[in-house]
Amino acid sequence: MTNTTNHHPDENMLIEFSAGTLDTAASICVSAHLHFCSSCKAKLLQLDQVGSHIMSQAEPVDVAEDVFDQVMEKIDSGIDNASADQATNDDMPFSVNKLIGTSLMNKNWKRLSSSVDIARFKTGQNQFEVALHKICAGGKTPKHDHDGLEYTVVLKGSFSDENAVYREGDFLLRQPGDVHQPMGAQNGECICLSALSAPIVPTSPLGFLMKPWLRINPM
Repeated sequence: MTNTTNHHPDENMLIEFSAGTLDTAASICVSAHLHFCSSCKAKLLQLDQVGSHIMSQAEPVDVAEDVFDQVMEKIDSGIDNASADQATNDDMPFSVNKLIGTSLMNKNWKRLSSSVDIARFKTGQNQFEVALHKICAGGKTPKHDHDGLEYTVVLKGSFSDENAVYREGDFLLRQPGDVHQPMGAQNGECICLSALSAPIVPTSPLGFLMKPWLRINPM
C-alpha cells in the first residue's frame, strides 16, 4: 500500500508493539495505523528482525510436545475469523475487523452530539475506552482539553483542527493540555478509531452540560 499518512506513532511505541509489551488499547490503534502506513510497517519489520536475532541468542527452554500444535490451531482459527470479517469490512484494518465482527453499517451507533456518533467496543481491559467515532460531513465536536491520553486513528474520510488536516491512516496522540476542536471534512463523514483513558474536557462555559454524555466506559 502506498504510504500517504503524515502522522505516526513514535519509535518507542513501535518498539513496545514489536516486543509485545504495549498495552492492549494502544496496540489496537497502532495495528490499525499499520494497515495504512508502509513506512511504519518497514520500521516494524526491522524491529522484529532485531528482536528475532536477540531471541536466537537466548538459551533454549523445554516445552510440552503439543505446544506447536496448539499455536498453529490458534493461528488457523484467527485466519478463518479474519476471512469472515474481511468479507464485510474490506476497507477496515484487521484489528478493527476483529472488534466489529459484523458489517460496520450494523454497528450499534449512539448519538453523542448533533455531529458525532459513537460505537463502543469490548476489548478485555479496564484502562481505556476503545470506540469508533463518526463525525458527519462538516460536523464539529466541542472544543475540548484532555484529562488523560487519547489515541486516534483515522479510518475513513478526514477531519481537521486548529493544527492540521488528518487523513486515512493518520495516528494522533493527545495529552492533557492539548486543546483543539475537530471538524469533519465537508465532502463526507469521517470515522475514527479512538482509545481514551479519561473523558474529554469541554472548554466552553456550558461544557458542564455535556458531562453526562462524555463519561467513558473501559471494558
